[in-house]
Amino acid sequence: MRRSVLTYTIVLNLVFWLSVVAAFLTGHAPPAGELALIAPLFGVAIAAEALIVQADQDSFSFSTIAHIAAAVLIGPVAAGLIAALAVIVVDGARMLPRRHVALNSSMFGLAIMIGGGAFQLAGGQVGVVNPANLFPLFLLIVVRMAVNEVVLAGAVSVALGRSPGMVLVDALPQALPSLVAEGCLGVLLAFGYRGDRWVILPFLLPLLGLVYHASASYERLKREAQRTLESFAKVIDERDRSTAQHSERVAEYVERFALAIGLGEREVTRLVDSARYHDLGKISVDVATLSSSERLSEKELRSIRRHPRLSARLLAPFHFAEKMAIYAELHHERYDGHGYYSVSQREIPVEAHVLIVADSFDAMTSARAYRPPLTQAEALQEVRDKAGTQFHPLVANAFASMMEGRDVQSALGRTQVSALRAEFSLVPVFGLGWLRVLCGARAAAVGLGSLGLVTLGIPSVPGALSRTLIGGGITLGLWRVVADTRGRRRVKRAMAVHGERGSVTEALRSLGVGGWIAWLVWDAEEEIYLAEVEDGTPSTADLEEVCKRALRPGSDVLSGELSSGTRIAITAAADDQPRLVVGEGRVSADARTLMEQLAAHGRGEGSGGAEPVLEVLDGDQRARMPQTSVGVILIDLATFENVRVVAGQLSAERVVADATTRLEALLRGGDQLIRLDEDRYGVVLAVSTEAQLDAVCARVHNAVSEVPVPRRATQIRPRLRAALGAAALSHPDFARLLESATDPVQHREAG
Repeated sequence: MRRSVLTYTIVLNLVFWLSVVAAFLTGHAPPAGELALIAPLFGVAIAAEALIVQADQDSFSFSTIAHIAAAVLIGPVAAGLIAALAVIVVDGARMLPRRHVALNSSMFGLAIMIGGGAFQLAGGQVGVVNPANLFPLFLLIVVRMAVNEVVLAGAVSVALGRSPGMVLVDALPQALPSLVAEGCLGVLLAFGYRGDRWVILPFLLPLLGLVYHASASYERLKREAQRTLESFAKVIDERDRSTAQHSERVAEYVERFALAIGLGEREVTRLVDSARYHDLGKISVDVATLSSSERLSEKELRSIRRHPRLSARLLAPFHFAEKMAIYAELHHERYDGHGYYSVSQREIPVEAHVLIVADSFDAMTSARAYRPPLTQAEALQEVRDKAGTQFHPLVANAFASMMEGRDVQSALGRTQVSALRAEFSLVPVFGLGWLRVLCGARAAAVGLGSLGLVTLGIPSVPGALSRTLIGGGITLGLWRVVADTRGRRRVKRAMAVHGERGSVTEALRSLGVGGWIAWLVWDAEEEIYLAEVEDGTPSTADLEEVCKRALRPGSDVLSGELSSGTRIAITAAADDQPRLVVGEGRVSADARTLMEQLAAHGRGEGSGGAEPVLEVLDGDQRARMPQTSVGVILIDLATFENVRVVAGQLSAERVVADATTRLEALLRGGDQLIRLDEDRYGVVLAVSTEAQLDAVCARVHNAVSEVPVPRRATQIRPRLRAALGAAALSHPDFARLLESATDPVQHREAG
């Protein structure tokens, strides 16, 4: 216990107890005749204080109900004494540390005293619960809650050295629902304690019991689910000796990082839990695959690439892990958008970037069957080298500085650390899903109409207002019914177009859908989607990215923006049914409904049904070029096996993919790049002279030589062979390459 915390507790106790003494000396003490009322409320406070609900890292009770009732019925001073003494009795009986008892008793007592004082200052009449006291009662609940949370945030801030504002932002969202509910129940309890209203009490007590039972059950189930997931993660790690304790180490790195940049408690907890659960999907990967030192087959590679989305599917059903599922799903993406699912940087939350860096660092510094571990210095240099390509630049630099034992604030500067921390603040503190539902036309219509009917029975509410609310609800409801009816008719007519003439395109166009339209067909053997264009001319890159995006679980991928800027909408996956995708078009709610119906209905005989476009390059690239101007280059990167043995097969594929991208960037419209095997290529291009061919070879050599490779791998030194015109035709290797260049080039990438 820090001395500052002890000082904080002493000061808080002095303020509270001196306030009580001052109240007695100035004649504001509760009258002796109120003992018959104080004793029962004190008993309720003790009972409620004893009903503890154990939360994640804390516990809470329902004694606020008795505190609020006491403030309303007998005033703030008596309520403060009841609150403080109940804590002393219950927590003292539990033999809790005296400093905790002192802090909690003075905090509860001071909060309800100030709240009760605000109630009286606002015109609230002690002992009365009537419409005239409506605003003072609301103020009592709000002020008491605010004081309690501010005092608690101050204690946590002093103990942990964190910003009081950040602590308050962390704690308030979790505490707010229960504090408001307890305040409202406290008002009901006060209402039932007067006159002939006692009849409400027998019905209120079971309600209090149910609230306690529901809260305790929720927290217990949440803890059990978390422990189950943690056990599951440990079992998965221990299946392979080389990855044992991997998740715990990643969680430790993530926690250190989050604290180093000054994240709040909620963000730290969520990130750490995400790190613990990020590899749950590896349960589907064979142990032999995880521990293999040999080359992996395409099937084994697909199994490994699949594990992030399986992790997301395992986490998504748990409400508390809703965000964690997204972070876990994206922990193998890249800052440059070339990860497992080609998710663009704009759609990767910064929390996932933290997992990406921590996961990669632990993988690099851990021994694998196919390579020895890197030293920490080598791994951190790799992190810095890949900042801006594989890793988020600020996250990578902050992580490296933290692992080197340097102060992140000093290493990066306050401005950059603040910018990084600001990205985390985009995570919403309050879930607004319920607000979107309430703002919907149907919910708004029901709400307005119901409110109008309720206010009809309140004498103080003008009848004109009640009638306006009822009329507004009816009008909005009728408008929604008419709009829904028209929408269903439009969708039905559009569906009829598809049924009668067999044209998915015409059906969607009839609802104003623009852009290109394609089907995504599931290849069960390869476990990838193949795109078949229905209408329009999407780019091959867009279709490749859509096929990868479609592999992601959940509804978040049903619409969005590709790395090219193209807006897309995809129907949800349903068994083995093809999925419809629209790109660059406007997709209204009616059009989305139609898309789902068309997908369920199937492609039909009138649909495009063309060959999968991802397997065939554009036709103009297959035109035979004049022999007199044909140049041929054979490129052998000789890097795949070199990278595989030091960094793994997936890293080797990434290096080759980077080299491919650089080669494609060098080509002109009529040139062809043909992949011969894992790291050998052929280029067929139109050139006139040997000098031109030599210049192209030089550019190719420079481009692929600059491809970054993992630590300990040898830099790419490509071997090039080139020939022009007749020389190319006379050589068997070049002649075979030219022959293949006249045919469709197979160009499919595994998912």
